[in-house]
Amino acid sequence: MNRHEDAAEAARMVAFAMARRKAPARSGEYARLVQRFDTEPDFAQMVRKIAHGFELTVLEVHPLTGLVLGTTPETDFAVSVSDLVPQTADRPLYLLAQLTIAAMAFPRPEDLDDDEHVGRISVKQVDEEVRVLASTIERRLAQTDEDIDPPSDQPGLEGLWRAYLRRNATGKTQTDRAPRSSTRALVKKAFTHLESHGFVRKLSDEDAGTYVTNVKYRLQIRDQAASDMLEELAALGVAALPAGGAPDHAPPSPDDPLASAAATPVTDLFS
Repeated sequence: MNRHEDAAEAARMVAFAMARRKAPARSGEYARLVQRFDTEPDFAQMVRKIAHGFELTVLEVHPLTGLVLGTTPETDFAVSVSDLVPQTADRPLYLLAQLTIAAMAFPRPEDLDDDEHVGRISVKQVDEEVRVLASTIERRLAQTDEDIDPPSDQPGLEGLWRAYLRRNATGKTQTDRAPRSSTRALVKKAFTHLESHGFVRKLSDEDAGTYVTNVKYRLQIRDQAASDMLEELAALGVAALPAGGAPDHAPPSPDDPLASAAATPVTDLFS
């Protein structure tokens, strides 16, 4: 095979990775390209160079998921919160839902290195987990008599925990004339995004939608998104959420920069 043919095959492998729901198990050609990547260093380097041309990075090549790509800040393929959630007030809550899904799907560090690990979580579980955390933080602040109103010079910065608790979980109330998105609707939107990119698979409609994680999601979280997610969660004043029980971290500052959180890309979750 000459150099031009190698380049065409390398580009084809990147195309497979960029297509949704493509996997080596479903395509003999894709499986062959994965084998070439694993056994031919020059071909692997060519694949990386082509990905780099799209401002993408090669995170890993896995026999089940194939080529796993990550985005860079320069790429046009990155998906941001503003792209997914038009309403500005909804964006920090949507981001928190994405962070919580990842934390609940992989509650232990070793889960990110376990090919057999499958996270099973539901919309209801995620929503309830965030509400437990938010209630705990608000209760601790109340016990310390701290002022949790937003700063007078930054009236738009409302505590994230308060913003979540003020939203109705399942829909509008009788007194809501202009209801905003319910928290479960935002969590559902987060799962829908993950499902459309092959990161999770829906099992049933139980608990407003129950999903299991795919290997691709684990690799994406482990290789790229995990550090970004945890940094973003820390910036919001919370730590990784446990699968059960109350959090053991300190409450956040009442003037966390939610505006910058709302503009942050959704951890480069890319298909």
